[in-house]
Amino acid sequence: MNEGMKQRLVGALVLVALATVVLPIVFDFDGSYQVDTRSLIPPAPDIQRLDIAKAGPQQGSTETAAQNQMFRFDESRARAEQGGGEAGVSQNQGLGLDAEGIPRAWILQVASFSDLARARALTEQLLDDDYKAYSRSAVVQGQTIYRIYVGPKMSKQSLQKKQRLIEQKYQLQGLLLKFSP
Repeated sequence: MNEGMKQRLVGALVLVALATVVLPIVFDFDGSYQVDTRSLIPPAPDIQRLDIAKAGPQQGSTETAAQNQMFRFDESRARAEQGGGEAGVSQNQGLGLDAEGIPRAWILQVASFSDLARARALTEQLLDDDYKAYSRSAVVQGQTIYRIYVGPKMSKQSLQKKQRLIEQKYQLQGLLLKFSP
């Protein structure tokens, strides 16, 4: 016989020997393995339904009275703080929401420049002095104008105080305007 044929026969015999050893280990031909068909699910628990009455307001509760007192508006104290009368009514007109549900706010137009560099310089000075300053550009009669604003603020009085401080420091007359986003 030829040498190549001998090697093939020896290899085939080795593979058959390995198969006879390995196959019984991997596969169980005895049929001893059976599927457990019994259910391991526990029985349903015995749940009893409880009817709970809805809680209503308690009669004679002192806690509710204390809460109502806590949020009650003291008009006499508010008038004393504001100076009373018509001044208090006009001061509070700026607070609240407008017809569209947007908060009423105020801004201060500090200055208007046609030169962008001057507008940026003033805006930076105001920002350095801790004012919420920003600038917007607008075209008026074909010329670009840069307007510097401070705000917005919900309280008109606090913005009026800032207006006086800015007028003193920068010698600029500002305009108090309603803010529109």
